[in-house]
Amino acid sequence: MKLEITREWFERRAKLEGDLEVSAGGLARDPTPDQNEDVDPAAEVAGSIRMAFGSFVETMRRRKGLSIEKLAERVDLDASDIMRIERDAHFTPEPRVVFRLAETFDLPGKALQQLSGNSVARPGLQEQALRFAARSGDSPQKLSRDEQRALEEFIAYLEKQQG
Repeated sequence: MKLEITREWFERRAKLEGDLEVSAGGLARDPTPDQNEDVDPAAEVAGSIRMAFGSFVETMRRRKGLSIEKLAERVDLDASDIMRIERDAHFTPEPRVVFRLAETFDLPGKALQQLSGNSVARPGLQEQALRFAARSGDSPQKLSRDEQRALEEFIAYLEKQQG
């Protein structure tokens, strides 16, 4: 099977992402073109934010030196659910799970609920979330200095949104 991505598909994706300095939309993890031409912009935004949520959870887990299994144990979930949170932009975890993650990572719960797609995101969250996701890496190793800085900036933003 040959993957063919057309110019029209790229242009449609660019319109959906809007005018951002840094972007990490659905294209970052799903390079296949949509079969449905009628793309819901709200769904695209929610998917982008949830993808950033997954990157954020993975980065926080790595920062704390936790394996997927250890984090799952701490929040009383199956490891497969943690994997879905970290890797599936279409998966919305239950609010109780997000609350447990916020407790585990000592982060503001309301902001994480927004980031997870469980509540309406405040203005500016999408841009900050996508900026964070674009700067975070995929390495299973210890966080790099840039990843650590990106994480700290995003945590500061989330805490500011809470208060």
